[in-house]
Amino acid sequence: MSSSTAAMYVFSQVALAIAICHRIRKKSEPRKKGRPAARVRQRRSVQDVYECLGPTYFHRAYRMSYESFWILHDKLRDGIEEALKEKQTKVPDEGGKLHNRAPPIPNGPICSSVRLACAIRYFAGGSPYDISVMYGLSYSTTMSCVWAVVDAINHHKEFFIEYPESHDEQRSIAEGFKKASTPGIDICAGAVDGILIWTNKPTVDECNFLGVGQKKFLCGRKHKFGLNCQAVSDARGRFLDISIVYGGATSDCLAFERSKLFECWPWN
Repeated sequence: MSSSTAAMYVFSQVALAIAICHRIRKKSEPRKKGRPAARVRQRRSVQDVYECLGPTYFHRAYRMSYESFWILHDKLRDGIEEALKEKQTKVPDEGGKLHNRAPPIPNGPICSSVRLACAIRYFAGGSPYDISVMYGLSYSTTMSCVWAVVDAINHHKEFFIEYPESHDEQRSIAEGFKKASTPGIDICAGAVDGILIWTNKPTVDECNFLGVGQKKFLCGRKHKFGLNCQAVSDARGRFLDISIVYGGATSDCLAFERSKLFECWPWN
């Protein structure tokens, strides 16, 4: 055996011995318990992102102008904060009364405008991984922002989707269709259409709880499981009423006839 070959052999044996010792030592060390250390992240504001994108690309990314974003934020700000408080862990004080305990924020507080921007960008097709990097958040925090905004919207009366009962408002809707139609149709107070909202196949336990079979959710025409959604919109495509009551096996006609809008209509 040459001297160089012998040296390589010795080095390989020493490296192997070091690796084995390191592995044995690592196994003998007790595992650290508790949460991992927080990553250091640099927070960015909506203004920072706007300065990078500019008005044109901001509108494309968030489906609204920068000015409209802040108008929407003013309406939802309190609701977002309230939704976050409801999700916080409750801990008892000395008297036994429960109080909200906010999670730790090692990288600084997250303002409500950033939470709203995360939600809008997410529902506009953005990846939560990219959104988290854009605003300096974790993945889980990004998703919690999304659902906090959803809760805020669902509890804001101005955003309730309810068909107007006022005849004046209904005439205004009909006027919109008249202007949009070539023949000038003036008796249309809403366009009704159905869509299959795809879902996973419901489990047997879920169907037993609902009292129906799994096939009630299967749309034979599209070969997908889902829910039958009936929606009404105005001439600009804005939703006026939504009803999701039946599974995908139900026809559009039956699903609409069982909606609250149909039940309260004069022909009943």
